[in-house]
Amino acid sequence: MTHPFSVHIKRAALASMATGIILLIAKIFAWSASDSASVLSSLLDSSMDIIASMVNFFAIRYALMPADNDHPFGHYKAEGLAALVQSAFILGSAVVLLVHVLDRLANPQALHALGESIGVMLFSTMATIVLVLYQRWVYKKTGSLAIKADSAHYYGDILTSLAVVVALLAAYWQVYWLDPAVALVIALVLLYSVYGIVRDGLNVLMDRALEEEDENALIELISNCEGVRGYHDLRTRQSGVVQFIQFHLELDGSQSLKSAHAIGDRLEAQIQERFPRAEILVHHDPV
Repeated sequence: MTHPFSVHIKRAALASMATGIILLIAKIFAWSASDSASVLSSLLDSSMDIIASMVNFFAIRYALMPADNDHPFGHYKAEGLAALVQSAFILGSAVVLLVHVLDRLANPQALHALGESIGVMLFSTMATIVLVLYQRWVYKKTGSLAIKADSAHYYGDILTSLAVVVALLAAYWQVYWLDPAVALVIALVLLYSVYGIVRDGLNVLMDRALEEEDENALIELISNCEGVRGYHDLRTRQSGVVQFIQFHLELDGSQSLKSAHAIGDRLEAQIQERFPRAEILVHHDPV
């Protein structure tokens, strides 16, 4: 059975790849014309975004495959693996950039074609803003970790593109040291992003429980459901776009099986409304 959010996730992944390719071509032109370290840093960042987007695209297609005999709980953890692969590419890019930046800090150079380069970076900023807004809408609707990681990359691109514009404007007034300085900051931001992506990826692979706020809301729903005496053995986890919720529901043992089943169904419907991406497993215990 195809996941109901799969269309949105696949479209966001394709939009990410298309935007990344367009920006990469534009930045190659700007860097070759200007020889700017900050433009190069943005170019390498875009290269990593494209690689990450490609990894996301194929990981998402696999993660959204229906459960089968070999994977009865689905393939959702592929998103966690994709996040770790992305972090490796970003780390490599940051290291290469740091080596180049340190050389430019020691030997600042004049830049060329500043007008064209500034135009490219402004175009890059606007295109990225549109993409990030779309990705955030998709993440809010689906909870896809891969889309969240991809959006984080491109959100960083907005800030770095604006920083590059500032560096290029400074170079116009012959303040050349700011160009490699901005590139250094971008490299450090890339390194920091690796930490966040690895953390989120490991959370999925290690079956981390839902956020405390979500678990408290879940407990409140269970506790306030009419006919429920209590609960125990509550377990939750997040795997890709799907949340898994399971617990034992304590009900009056003297009532009919039909009545007990109706209470359980009512509670499941309430939980499903609050957590539309959840798969819920409830065991009824008489007390």
